[in-house]
Amino acid sequence: MSKRANLYAKNFLAAAVVLSSAVFYSCQTFTNVVSVGTAVLAVAGGVTGVIDSNTASAIIDSSASVAAAAEEVSPQQEYYLGRAVAGTLLKNYGAYQNETATEYLNYVCHVLTVNSPQPELYKGYYVQILDSNEINAFGTSGGHILVTKGLIQNVKSEDEIAAVLAHEIAHIQLKHSIKAIKSSRTTDAVFKTSGAVLTALTDGDDNTVELIKSFDSTVGKAISNMVDKGYSQDNEFAADKYALSLLDAAGYDVQAMDEMLEMLGQKSKAKSGFGKTHPKPKKRIKNLSKEYKKYASCKTQSMRTERFEEVWSVL
Repeated sequence: MSKRANLYAKNFLAAAVVLSSAVFYSCQTFTNVVSVGTAVLAVAGGVTGVIDSNTASAIIDSSASVAAAAEEVSPQQEYYLGRAVAGTLLKNYGAYQNETATEYLNYVCHVLTVNSPQPELYKGYYVQILDSNEINAFGTSGGHILVTKGLIQNVKSEDEIAAVLAHEIAHIQLKHSIKAIKSSRTTDAVFKTSGAVLTALTDGDDNTVELIKSFDSTVGKAISNMVDKGYSQDNEFAADKYALSLLDAAGYDVQAMDEMLEMLGQKSKAKSGFGKTHPKPKKRIKNLSKEYKKYASCKTQSMRTERFEEVWSVL
């Protein structure tokens, strides 16, 4: 590495801290932060006068990422973002074509959501069955819920089906996926801003160029890990608690959540499906143990049993 590039690398963190702090302010503030960053860069790079045009261009180009991190996500954006994720899942798993079962799941979903704090979304809630024996379910932003055939085949009642759907509805209404997206936007903005500064300071040295490339790969890995591991443990626990309130409001037995979780503990594999993206069922059951006292017991109605058995027989 040349002496000049080495000097830039040593002082890069000071400049990057100033510039990446723009992520936590409004878009208008970003212009002022760039001005402060100019002074830091002038000292760090050992140059005199104003920042050069290449450096300024690289920094300003990264402002789009900063703006995206700061903006709110509209209901329309939530829907289309969620649809894109759902589309990818459908592509990977395939759709299970069973009209009776699909209509049934959407009916149960409607019973849960119509009595919930957020009964309506931009284009409503919709449940699709994935053609997989894996035990899993997904709730993406905008009301898209996907449940595997394997999960449906392993529950023993409509109340347990409701518990599965209530958990995914909870993720949607608590906006867990949107918060994850905004978090990844912030990460992306920080790295793009930092990367832009380093790129502009580089004088073509191969070692420094490789350092720049590593920023992009780090962001990619961070987002990949987030998707692969699912929501945080706190989010999962919050969704479980919220799901109990949805079950109770709809007249379902809240204890069905425990029964569903016990089934997951017996059937799901640690490295796939629910076991891969959720806390261990035993931890979830323990976390809910005190919550059941808030709700009155409710017996499963015979009509629910009949509906469930009719649908289960055609899976």
